[in-house]
Amino acid sequence: MSLVRYLILMTIATALCWAAWFTVVQSVDPFDTDGAGYFLFYSSFSLALAGTFALLGLLFRTILLKQELMFQKVAISFRQGIFFAILIDGFLILQSMRLLTWYNIAFLIIGLTIAEFFVISRKPVRYR
Repeated sequence: MSLVRYLILMTIATALCWAAWFTVVQSVDPFDTDGAGYFLFYSSFSLALAGTFALLGLLFRTILLKQELMFQKVAISFRQGIFFAILIDGFLILQSMRLLTWYNIAFLIIGLTIAEFFVISRKPVRYR
């Protein structure tokens, strides 16, 4: 897939996710909904944030880091966009359950940091 096609598809998908999130916010009453309303809210918000962070990360990596190859920039920005979306969504979920404390924030950040280090440290599989 070319870079232009990736950018077009990612922008369209992110805009659709933001539109879905806005629709959920406008149509779902948080005091009168079941688990499906919360699932739609958090899933659409997570996907919208992941797309936004991936696109912004790719933009910043393209401007600041000239020595990386483009497919590496895309992969890294997509992965980190997902991690940032999980972080923000985790904060919101913890806050909705009244569990957002400094040590839960620390556990969430440490867990995502360990996941990032695990992904960075694994060696690519070479096929013959």
